[in-house]
Amino acid sequence: MKKALITGVAGFAGSHLAQYLVSKKFSVFGIFHPDHSIENVKHLKSSIKLIGCNLLDKNDLRNHIKNINPDYVFHLAAFSSPAESFKDPQKTLSNNIFSQLYLLESLVDFSPKARILIIGSADEYGNIDPKDLPVDEDTAISPVSPYAVSKVAQDMLGLQFFLHSKLHVVRVRPFNHIGPRQSTSFVVSSFAAQIVSIEQNKKGLPAGRQGEINVGNLETWRDFTDVRDMVRAYLLALEKGVWGNIYNIGSGKAAKIADILKKLMSFSKAKIKIKKDKSLFRPVDVKNIYCDFSKFKRQTGWMPKIPINKTLFDTI
Repeated sequence: MKKALITGVAGFAGSHLAQYLVSKKFSVFGIFHPDHSIENVKHLKSSIKLIGCNLLDKNDLRNHIKNINPDYVFHLAAFSSPAESFKDPQKTLSNNIFSQLYLLESLVDFSPKARILIIGSADEYGNIDPKDLPVDEDTAISPVSPYAVSKVAQDMLGLQFFLHSKLHVVRVRPFNHIGPRQSTSFVVSSFAAQIVSIEQNKKGLPAGRQGEINVGNLETWRDFTDVRDMVRAYLLALEKGVWGNIYNIGSGKAAKIADILKKLMSFSKAKIKIKKDKSLFRPVDVKNIYCDFSKFKRQTGWMPKIPINKTLFDTI
């Protein structure tokens, strides 16, 4: 039985990936930060081995890599919010870059033949000229947030370890993925949580506040993929991807945030008032982005399967 290690296993994508790998008969080891909740993987506690470890604790991490000796490594752990990264750039950069550095160094020493997936981000591309859409892997990177800068560094660090240490690294740039268990610090899950709260409390709210939802910029467009399709792509990347290569993963089409909100609101019977909240606007935002994932499709055969309406319904 192949051994798979997931860092950030208790996170949004990590929990879905763990569930998927269990269904594929992997022996799954999952690292989570000792100070963070494991609510997302409570239903998997009997199926996977959970390991509390701060990835910035280099010696502890090395011991775990030595003991596990994984065949597959999915490095999902990261400070993952572009919006929040503006509030604490240092935390974002140090956490995302050094945790990956220590992980790769440990793998060089103890598991040099492991297949390693490095998770970049669509945010690496930044603001895109409309004439350059859809974005392919040759599009110039132009990060506009500290989070995006950290992801560029992770991306390049993965490439460096492939070139100089001969690690079996595959790098991916996933576009927005959504679905059940996503943190409410992200736009779609925030909308969904607020709508559910309104629906559940519509008779108990004080007058004047019934059905009020706080939103940021509704005029941006994003490329959304169901997280369950995304984690399926992650495994294919390590099974069929070419070492050292970079792949975009997404739906290949953009949806307007305002339309996403409208669809989510259609699932509720409550009357909902939309309120713009200036604190939810980013200092710098990307207007429109969607990907060309044809390189990944050619290499792996992957295509997204789950319609966005089902994803939104499952999220809410």
